[in-house]
Amino acid sequence: MVATAGANTGAGTPGSEVRIDFSDPAIRADPIAIYAQLRAESPVFWNGPQQGWLVSRYADAVALFTDGRMSSQRADAAFAMLTPELREELTPLRNVLLNRMLLTDPPRHTRLKNLVMPAFSMKAATGRRERIEQLCLGFVNGVTERADAGETPMVDIMRDIAAPLPSWVIADTLGVPMDEQADFTRWASAQVAVYDRPGTIHNRVEVMRGAQQALLEMRAYLEGIIAARRTDPQEDLLSALVQAEAGGDRLSTDELVAMCVALLIGGNNSTAHAIGNCIYTLLRHPAALQQLREQPELARSAVEEVLRFESPVQATSRVAKEDIELHGETIRAGQNVSLLIASANRDAQQFPDPDTFLITRQPNRHLTFAHGPHFCLGSALARNVTQVAVQTLVQHLPNMQLVDTAPHWAPGFSFKHLETLRVTYDA
Repeated sequence: MVATAGANTGAGTPGSEVRIDFSDPAIRADPIAIYAQLRAESPVFWNGPQQGWLVSRYADAVALFTDGRMSSQRADAAFAMLTPELREELTPLRNVLLNRMLLTDPPRHTRLKNLVMPAFSMKAATGRRERIEQLCLGFVNGVTERADAGETPMVDIMRDIAAPLPSWVIADTLGVPMDEQADFTRWASAQVAVYDRPGTIHNRVEVMRGAQQALLEMRAYLEGIIAARRTDPQEDLLSALVQAEAGGDRLSTDELVAMCVALLIGGNNSTAHAIGNCIYTLLRHPAALQQLREQPELARSAVEEVLRFESPVQATSRVAKEDIELHGETIRAGQNVSLLIASANRDAQQFPDPDTFLITRQPNRHLTFAHGPHFCLGSALARNVTQVAVQTLVQHLPNMQLVDTAPHWAPGFSFKHLETLRVTYDA
């Protein structure tokens, strides 16, 4: 828990006893009060369990997202606590992380982004919407057919819709055969754990070993597909990435694999989390749900409001390249900084009445997809999948009602999502 968070008293600086344990289930379930306290009293806060700074205000997060003194090259931090033997063992995992565009700085980040940006355009994502609708309706029909066969009309949104749909969409978009798409869900689940730290490190080595095993399986599979696409391109995203060229430059096989890993983790897990958070939040706000039923054209703004109000991405991190003074605190070179996206999304200086869920909110410049050079390239696809899922579920599962009185939030710090979301509906 946070004892006192006051920058004027020196609380929250290195060596202080003040701390926030984000692995505490009570904080995990509802961190909004903690975020509000931080914004009001200690917007730049040293948090002992994470050995890093928490930045909680919207304007500060936006500024640091674009500050050249902040680095995204943080992959090595995950390996710093390992023995030399373990670092050697986990070299394949480290190499892929080092090739991830998310974890690079200019000029390498600029090069990678220029190469792949056309493949992730809004036009490209919108062109796949009909296919996404087909896939989503297939999952929903599978649910309703069970009720038609006599089962109780109940569905676990996470298990039956939110988790498998983005995985199938990503695999389908890449050009992976349908009967092999289940592997993508398994690979993603193993690898995403590397990116989510619940305040303190538990079983870190085993998590990394599991992620590396999934990565090696995925790499072996993808190398064959990549080789085939080089000689026989198809109408899919992987072919577009293989053929991506700028000034005679192309992606290497390592960079292509890293890009697929990024798609798998960002497009799969974060989108699944967003779908679950959308349905949960709408069910907790029945007037908004009814408004969406009556005005389905509000799906886009409704999804944006959930991304702000119940952000599936709670935080992202950077490393200071040099000392930075902010609100009377000194962030030292080499120190980790967590930008609290979910807190920034509740900042009253940016969002009027921020704790009110309003599906018609305009403008809604939330930071869930980050900001600046590292703004999420896959945001258009993630938005399309989430919008389609929400529209389809609202239309095809009438009178949805929550089964469980308390939400089952998964453990972790960087992401906030439900492990299960059981609902009943009228068959």
